[in-house]
Amino acid sequence: MSANRLLWVIAAALLAAGGPAGAQGGGDAALAAFATGSGLQDVSAFVATVDTLRASGHLPPPYVTKEDAERHGWHGGGLCTLWPGHVIGGDVFDDAGTPLPSAPGRVYHEADLDSTCSERGPKRLVYSSDGILYLTVDHYVTFVPVP
Repeated sequence: MSANRLLWVIAAALLAAGGPAGAQGGGDAALAAFATGSGLQDVSAFVATVDTLRASGHLPPPYVTKEDAERHGWHGGGLCTLWPGHVIGGDVFDDAGTPLPSAPGRVYHEADLDSTCSERGPKRLVYSSDGILYLTVDHYVTFVPVP
């Protein structure tokens, strides 16, 4: 099992032990079905990420901002060879030109999904400061609300 996958499994197990983190969106089974139907490869990582965001308002530990990654020598692409076990996420999403709803004080952030060693890929979780979550699998062309 890769270090990245192990971190996701640990995060999911800790959340499951801590209570009904997925209750806001219908539970982990609904999230897993949504992820599978949306074409995500790493369903357990998606569920753990959403559960963590809903429980704490923050991404799980495997996520690091672009700035943090750059301090480790990252210049684009995947992180697994440069900084094993980490994924890009947490940066502010510039939603100019997207159909996402706005509200006073609402800020959107983004997190990579299904990234590989060589590239970040097109799949992102876009989440707001007030708890709204969207999935885009086509690099911001379409946004689907996360249940």
